[in-house]
Amino acid sequence: MPQELQFEILHKHGVYVGKRKINKQTIVLFQLHGFYVEVFYKQYRKTIDQLITSEDTEILQPYLEQIHIRDLSGGKNKK
Repeated sequence: MPQELQFEILHKHGVYVGKRKINKQTIVLFQLHGFYVEVFYKQYRKTIDQLITSEDTEILQPYLEQIHIRDLSGGKNKK
């Protein structure tokens, strides 16, 4: 499948998890149908360098500080 189509499916059906930077490269993590996709940008939101997919939850490690339980419950506080 062409990378452009993969990216379109990811943005249409994927769930944004978080974003990080390594040097000047921006990496965005999405969850899609039971697996994770990291998008490595050469130029943020313009040029994709590579897509990496994984079913392993270890990929979440660099993003854990960005994930809040409140966000997972839809922002509703139940008492």
